[in-house]
Amino acid sequence: MSNEKNIPVEWASAPPAEAAPKPRAKKPARAKKSAPAAGSAAAAPADDAAKPTDKFPAKKRTRTAKKPVDTAEKAPKAPQKRPAKKTEQPVDAPAEQATEAVTAAPTERPVDVAAKAPAEAPAAVPAAEQTPVIEPAPTPETGESAPAETPATAAPTVDAPAEPAAAEAPQPEEAPAVQTAEETPAAAPAQPPEAAPAPEAADAAGEPAPAAESATPENDSNTSADGDAFADDEEVELPPIDEKRLLDMTRTVQLSVEQIMSNMDDAPTAESTDDHYDTLAEESDDAPATVGDVVRAGVTGMAKWLLLVVFFVLVVAGFGVAYLYRNATPDMLPNIRVTFAGQVLEPSAYKWHVPVIGNWFKRTYAETYSSVPTALEDPVASLSPDFTISSADYATELTVTDMDKEIVFEGTLSEFSSYCFAKTGTYTAKLVASVTGSRAAGAADITGSETWLFTFDIAIEPSIYLSEQTIKQGSVATLRMTGSYEDTAPTLTTTLENQGFIQSSNGWVCYLPIPWNAPLGTETIEVQVGSYSYTMYLKITDGGFAHKDYSSQSQRAVPYIGQDDAPSKVRKLFTAAPNAIGWADAGFVQPFLNRINTKLTFGATEYVGRSYSQRSSNTGAGGRTSTNVILSTTRGELVIAPASGKVELAEDLGGDYGCTLVLDHGAGVRTIFYNLDDIEVKAGQQIKQGQTLATCGKITVAEMRIGTVPIDPIAVWRGQCNGLKYY
Repeated sequence: MSNEKNIPVEWASAPPAEAAPKPRAKKPARAKKSAPAAGSAAAAPADDAAKPTDKFPAKKRTRTAKKPVDTAEKAPKAPQKRPAKKTEQPVDAPAEQATEAVTAAPTERPVDVAAKAPAEAPAAVPAAEQTPVIEPAPTPETGESAPAETPATAAPTVDAPAEPAAAEAPQPEEAPAVQTAEETPAAAPAQPPEAAPAPEAADAAGEPAPAAESATPENDSNTSADGDAFADDEEVELPPIDEKRLLDMTRTVQLSVEQIMSNMDDAPTAESTDDHYDTLAEESDDAPATVGDVVRAGVTGMAKWLLLVVFFVLVVAGFGVAYLYRNATPDMLPNIRVTFAGQVLEPSAYKWHVPVIGNWFKRTYAETYSSVPTALEDPVASLSPDFTISSADYATELTVTDMDKEIVFEGTLSEFSSYCFAKTGTYTAKLVASVTGSRAAGAADITGSETWLFTFDIAIEPSIYLSEQTIKQGSVATLRMTGSYEDTAPTLTTTLENQGFIQSSNGWVCYLPIPWNAPLGTETIEVQVGSYSYTMYLKITDGGFAHKDYSSQSQRAVPYIGQDDAPSKVRKLFTAAPNAIGWADAGFVQPFLNRINTKLTFGATEYVGRSYSQRSSNTGAGGRTSTNVILSTTRGELVIAPASGKVELAEDLGGDYGCTLVLDHGAGVRTIFYNLDDIEVKAGQQIKQGQTLATCGKITVAEMRIGTVPIDPIAVWRGQCNGLKYY
């Protein structure tokens, strides 16, 4: 390895006959001790071959194979020649020990000892074509020394790869250790081809390889044959020409070995370790870089640079996003103001997305205040309440449901502006204002929605009033109410008998008949409409009815039918539910075509035998009061319908009733005709005002009632009853 120290080598034999440069050594006596016999010129190259390769540590390149490879099979073989005769020469022990020390190094492959000899080659053979030939080592039987190594061919012959280090897997079979081209710093001195046999001949003779013999652990490369250790600071210098030749040969052999290794078919095994690659990296610092290495190094550096840039950008972007995210505060949320019927509404929930990085990344704010609708404090006094929002840029969606959870309205606020509730009551509304996108292309706006959920009461204060504040007995007062859209009729509290409120075309109406004998004074009337209540007062005055005094009973008008004298079939109709108003189109008219001749008017009282003072004060007992009118008519005179309505009864009841006709005009108002001559309509038939109903006899009794209370029919026919003018 490159870290090993340079080890001086003892020159065991005498220098050759030529004038060779003498190496500088601190112990020259060792050469004399083991000098060979005179005339032995081959001993010098043999001793020189034992010189270790650590002399040039900077030029040495070691490539450890991952598994043994027989390089001899792939390296070009030298041309075989006939081996020369053996020249048995004594080899000094220091040379053998030096050879064994070199081949036994644990980190180096076995080397060809002859390749390391620093002798000059003869001029007959070029240095590039010399190949060291290893002579057999001395055999134990004869004790003779092995012949010296001689160059045989132009290229080095590699018998087998070096054994790997102890940490690597063992080789499958033992092969002779051979000096690799990478470990050979210089070529051995050239000798004639016939001086030594070829390696093939040596193998054929069955003799062991010298490299294998020299790899014995007993010898130490730092110890001489006589046991003296070399000094660590010994140095051996070569002439410049020899050093240049060694460098050229080293490069040539290195290129040849690299070419052989690149052509090997066997792929590297997984037995290589990281230490092996680290060693290659350290030892290949001086090797020229290939294009692939440069590209790989450039790509790796660029990738690392890009990763660093990306990491830096991500860190900066992360801090920027965090800063922007922190600055997206709730103060940026929209402030929407919504009012309903003049009352400000509070939102029940919202969910807004505030831009952090444009529309790509937003921060969400969401909160639900209450899932239960909020009740408005004040009732809504309009069927078309106003709904306002602070900005028209929001998309709105309004849903209104009634108490039965049925949807009465669904749409936008602009559509609600023209909506009118059909009735009063309690309603639930849900308003959603939202922003789904930016109004400008590419702009980043806050998106989301806000919700309002509330309940409200439509409690419209109606307009209610009396048709008259003062009314006479026998007439009709009317309560009218407008501006109310309640499903149920208002309730009425009073001592006056009535049919209750009837729904009319523009509200509610209730007819209050004033009996002929109603107490004079002020009547209190209370009306309840939804959540509103009203109290009104009606003043009742004297009707001014006439009275008649007779001296005998035969002078009274006949037939007389009093308030309680109505037949049972007629009384049953008085309690029926009121129908729709039938006189709303044209009111009432007189049912007789001829002039009316009244024998007894409504409210007139017939007395018999009163005294003068009683007649003056209109007191006394025994009189009877008419609740209808008795008319003198012409037989066959036509009777027409005073107002539109329905025929409830049309039949001859006999006695004083005769042919009886009952007409229902709605709202409990009925017209009754007794003692008719003939009836032309039937029960259940709908009639129109002015339609012919029957013909009269000599006496006809006409009566009108609202419910069970009689009223003056003539006042109604002549349009003098103001109460029935409202419908």
